[in-house]
Amino acid sequence: MFHRLRSPSADGPRFGVIVSKQVGSAVVRNRVRRRIQAVCAMAITDIPVPATDLIVIRALPGAGEIDWDTLRAEIDGGVRRVVTA
Repeated sequence: MFHRLRSPSADGPRFGVIVSKQVGSAVVRNRVRRRIQAVCAMAITDIPVPATDLIVIRALPGAGEIDWDTLRAEIDGGVRRVVTA
């Protein structure tokens, strides 16, 4: 799930990650959070500066079982949808 907040004074896009206890144990949640942050760090270069200020990504249950390529494709697609909306 992706949400966006626009701000005209934004210096560049920022990402927020929400991983609830429904995703799994603390170890699984932290791994999911780190993986999402790594994908976001790669995706941040593709986002135009005035497009958005804050993108919040919420990991849903089952996010701990997703492989790297699927996670990257999901986040890239979601960010692209949010930025162009």
